[in-house]
Amino acid sequence: MMRETPSILILEPNALQCDLIKMVLVRSHMNPIICNDPSKLRQQLIEFMPDVLLIDTYLPGQNGLDLIGQLNSEILLQRTKVIFISSLGFPEIVQKAVQMGASGFLVKPLNPDLLITRILKSFDKFSGIAV
Repeated sequence: MMRETPSILILEPNALQCDLIKMVLVRSHMNPIICNDPSKLRQQLIEFMPDVLLIDTYLPGQNGLDLIGQLNSEILLQRTKVIFISSLGFPEIVQKAVQMGASGFLVKPLNPDLLITRILKSFDKFSGIAV
């Protein structure tokens, strides 16, 4: 169940992009939590139990899609919606995100209004995935 102020965990390797996302979330009365290191994601999921995880598909040293697959098998995402962000929106990448159980997929550069809309729609179980 989503809190009154949704918490959003952000795993975005580009510092500028991460700061922009954080600014948009704060302006929309959401609580951004920054994860600067993919190896710390598990711990932050356990510690913060975020409502949404925004994760880039391409992370330093690994693939965000594969990381979500691992986390799904560890049952760490039971209460967290996942929205992928990527500079590439190829159909095969989006399809794999769907297979991983993604609630959304956004292509960079991010549109701030669309970002907020996708986060809010991720809580609608009938929203499906949209690019």
